[in-house]
Amino acid sequence: MRYLTAILFGLLAAGCGDKAADNLMTQASVLIEEHPDSALLALRQIDPSAISPAADARRRLLLAQTYSRTGAEADNDSLTAPALDYYERHGSGAERAYAWYFDAKVHHNAGDLGQAIKGYTQAMLYAERNRDKAGTTKLLMALYHTLGLLYLEQGYDTEAEEAFSKAVAAAQETGSAELEGYSRYMLSSAQYANGRYAAAIETLSPLVGARDTMAFRFFAQQITLQNLIYHTFAEDWSTGQLLEERARIDMHELWTAPLTHGHASADDDARTLYDIASAIIFYRAEQPDSAQYYIDRSLAHIKRFNQNNIGLYTIASAIHHRRGEDGKAYACAMQYIGKRDSLDKARQGVSVAELEKRYRTANETALREAGLRYRAWIATLACLLLAAAVTGAVVGYRRKLRHRDAQLSEYLTLLESYRESHDSLTSRLDASNEREAAVKASLEGRFALLRDIAATYYTYGEGERLARKVKELALSPAMLADIVRMADLYNDRAVTRLRRQLPGWTPRNYDFAALVVAGFSAQEISVMLDMTLNGVYTLKSKLKRRIAESGVFTRFRISADRTLCKSTFYTQTSKNYSVPASRIGA
Repeated sequence: MRYLTAILFGLLAAGCGDKAADNLMTQASVLIEEHPDSALLALRQIDPSAISPAADARRRLLLAQTYSRTGAEADNDSLTAPALDYYERHGSGAERAYAWYFDAKVHHNAGDLGQAIKGYTQAMLYAERNRDKAGTTKLLMALYHTLGLLYLEQGYDTEAEEAFSKAVAAAQETGSAELEGYSRYMLSSAQYANGRYAAAIETLSPLVGARDTMAFRFFAQQITLQNLIYHTFAEDWSTGQLLEERARIDMHELWTAPLTHGHASADDDARTLYDIASAIIFYRAEQPDSAQYYIDRSLAHIKRFNQNNIGLYTIASAIHHRRGEDGKAYACAMQYIGKRDSLDKARQGVSVAELEKRYRTANETALREAGLRYRAWIATLACLLLAAAVTGAVVGYRRKLRHRDAQLSEYLTLLESYRESHDSLTSRLDASNEREAAVKASLEGRFALLRDIAATYYTYGEGERLARKVKELALSPAMLADIVRMADLYNDRAVTRLRRQLPGWTPRNYDFAALVVAGFSAQEISVMLDMTLNGVYTLKSKLKRRIAESGVFTRFRISADRTLCKSTFYTQTSKNYSVPASRIGA
């Protein structure tokens, strides 16, 4: 359409990497309306591989518009689909509206009405959200007319009326009386198809008053015929008025006037509206012979039936019935039923697109209303929080001023009390540290004494008296239990963890581990547990192997020589990290 040419160039300017290609597209956008063949020649000189994706998207839409002007309509979306994909990801709302519009035109030309309505609807939603941006108001005019015609053709009269009502409003917004006249004519047709005859007459009345001054003379005759049909079905005119108005028709203009005027064109190529109106009027005037003549002639000239004109078969059936020709009446009724069923099957896909459009519209309305409510609640909550914060700040400030002196006094008192508590706590900590050091020294002395006794016994264990004394002091069960307990307490509870992780050991094995932790040598352990030296080494190896095989500890190392035995436990907890359990040294 002529409204899209200059707009499209300014809208889709996306920065072409090749200056020559940019100039060619500029020239093409100017030539599309008046010289589409020249525009097509310029666009075909551009190498798509040498330009940016944005420029290629613009080139594709210009080609789609050029094909539309030359009549070489694309039969698939291979041209427009990449441009649509680019603008969906990178374009503005207005750019997406144009991309969806041209993609829908391709599907429309290919006969895929369901996909075409979906595309036109999506373009309309984008254009409505970006009204008055890059000429989207004029694009909306084209979209409203296209959707209205599709809905009217498929029998969606209510949706068609809504679309043409928006077209009238958009035409009034742009100030184009010519566009408003065409929109009013189509709106009245939708109202008539919807059974709202009075509304159709009222909508068409401004055109009826201006029909004698219209430059598009065939359109003026169409207005007169449409007005006659509306009044016939509304039954607000007498038969004489209908025949008198029919006599106003200029037959010369009706049959010879051009079907186009500028960029406007009439879709009644067979000029059948006069025959249809005449058949209806003569049926109303109870002249069935004349009515039959005109209805038969109109049916003979109609090449393509849709939801709007299959009703002619019902009129023909009624005329034949009035003339007593029930067989012909029945045949017309059956033809009506057959064509209606085929049209219902064909528009099933369109129904899906219509449902999708309604869902999208309802969803967007719900989201918009929810967003407004959300913002209102947020604003209210913010005001309440701000008021509460201000009130709290004022009250808190006054309270601080009121209690400032008392608080300063309390701070000084607390400071003095803190100093006294600090001095007392320091003294207690020093005393505690001294006691802990004394306990550790005592324990170490005790362990050293026991090691000396065990070492002396190991060296001079031949005497009966010495053996008895050692067994009373170092080898008694009470002494051994005390050593185990102290070794466990002062070595990070190593023996306790060992009992918990390896519950299957014997008490002698736990005692052996405790002596290793306490730092006893192999010779001393042999005395403490009344074992041979070889038995001690054997038990060490045995326990080490059990720990390695158990999987509880990732590492257990016992190294021993004549004077030193050190062990290090690393436990593996259930959370799969390793912690050193203790360090065993002597």
